[in-house]
Formats: sequence, C-alpha cells, structure tokens
Amino acid sequence: MPRRSELFTEDPFYLPRYCGYLPQYKYRIGKTYGRHSVEILTDPNVSKSGRYVLTPTESHPTDSIDERRSRLRSRADSWGNQNLTEEMVPGYTGYIPKKQHYFANTYGEVCRSALSHHESEQGDIKNKQTELKKVLAMQTGSTRPNTEHDKSLLTSRYHTPLPPHRAEPDRYTSQQEFKPYGSPYFMDNGNRMKWFKSGYTGFVPRSRELISLGYPAQSNKGLSLFTDGLATREKINASATKIPLNPVVKPKKLDKSAIYPTDRGMVPHYTGYIPGYKYSIGHTYGQHTHNTLKLPPTNNRSLTVA
Repeated sequence: MPRRSELFTEDPFYLPRYCGYLPQYKYRIGKTYGRHSVEILTDPNVSKSGRYVLTPTESHPTDSIDERRSRLRSRADSWGNQNLTEEMVPGYTGYIPKKQHYFANTYGEVCRSALSHHESEQGDIKNKQTELKKVLAMQTGSTRPNTEHDKSLLTSRYHTPLPPHRAEPDRYTSQQEFKPYGSPYFMDNGNRMKWFKSGYTGFVPRSRELISLGYPAQSNKGLSLFTDGLATREKINASATKIPLNPVVKPKKLDKSAIYPTDRGMVPHYTGYIPGYKYSIGHTYGQHTHNTLKLPPTNNRSLTVA
C-alpha cells in the first residue's frame, strides 16, 4: 500500500461540512474540524459508537481468496475486451453484463460480482459446446471414448448423422401461412379486417357523418356503408328496369346589370344602400336583402341601372 502524505489528517476523522452528530464538538474550539474529530474519535473518555459512520475507501487485503478476482484475471489474460476488469472505476458509462442483479454495495464490488457471474456463465456455455463436439465426434467414429465420463455421454440410441430416407424431402406447407388480406375497401362486411388503424391518413368513405366512435369502429362502419352502396348500385344497373333520372336544370343567367335582384340576396360586404335594411334583425345578410324592393313573384323584374 502506498504511504500517505503527512499533509493528510490521521485516521479516523470526519470531513468538513459533515452534517452528522459529533459528540462534544460544540465544547471544543481553536482547531480545524478535522483535528477536533480526530481527538474526539480517538479519546477513550468520550462516549461514542465503536463503528465509524464513514465507510473506509481503502481496500484491505483479506486472508480468504476471492474467486471472483481469479476468474476475472483469466479474462484479462485473453485477447478479448479489456474494458471490463476486476477494478472498475466509478463513472464508467459502458454496459456491464449482469449488473442489474447486484446492488447495495460499492460500485467496484457490484461490477466485480456481475462480471464474475457473466464469466461463469460463459465458461459453462463453452464447456457444453466442447462436450457436444466430443459427443458428435464419438458418434461419427472419428474418436473413441477414453474415460467413463465419455462413455456416459453416448446415451443416444442412434448415431449421427442419420441416413436420409428420401433423396428430396417433401415441401412443407404451413396451414397457418400468412395470406394478404386485401384492400379493406372491397372486403365483405363480415370480414374482421375491414377497418383502418388509428393514424391512417387516407380517405375513408361515408365516415364523415359518424361521430362518437373510435377510429377502427368508425372506419369499419363507413366502409360497410360504402360496400352496401356499391352492391345496391350494381343491382340497379343489372336490373332490366331503369330508374328515370331527374332532368338537368340549367342555371338561370344572372342579370349583372340588376342592383336589387328579386330571386336572390345581396352579396355580403355590399356597401351600397339597401332600403329598410337598418330595421331588419335576426337573419343573415342574404336573407334580409332577398327581394329588397318587395316586388310580386309574378313580376320578375329588377331595378337596373338607367
């Protein structure tokens, strides 16, 4: 262990700004907090606990052999990742395997236990792989069992590799093979996939008037109405009876020279004079200005510019 400098206060002592209880400290003056804490902690006449509050930061060698350290030293001798060692420094931000299973200890002890656990598992996996290769070699006849343990491994009834029964195996076809569902627009109404998930930004027909529903239920109902409409239209087109269509009404030509039209209201924001408008309330601008001159319906005239 390296020798401490004489500038440091002798152990045991408390660091300045320590907020814990220090007996008889308020009766002592004239020295630093560290010197007073040394005198109090080493004075046999002061009643205090036999254990120090602050945990020593120095690691003291023990007589027992730590198997974790010996296991991690073998890792350091390999050519693998050298970032994970037996002496991990606090503040390391990399991943430490198995660290989530260890807690309530210093960072170095937690990392040491976690890395030892990881190395133990890796060793077990490597031994199983070696044992499997040995069994395969003994079953194929390339090697012979030399020990009783090797003979106990030959518990299989058949030797590998097994001889093939057919030159070409039958093609496997899964009964639960995925099949595309198709477009929800053209599915039957009884199909359970006739809906769109939340977040779909495409057009969903007949869903605008549906409210108070979740998006999957709303899209399903709208698509069902759309499918019913298509079926009805196809049925009408296929039938022999043709439904007469309403004649197309051509829009009337507007007389642009009319100031006060009789068949419609004025356009909002019109700034000209409208007779009687200031006495009208309760309706829209177009309703108040409809047929402002109160002409009879049979007289289809408008006041035009002279």
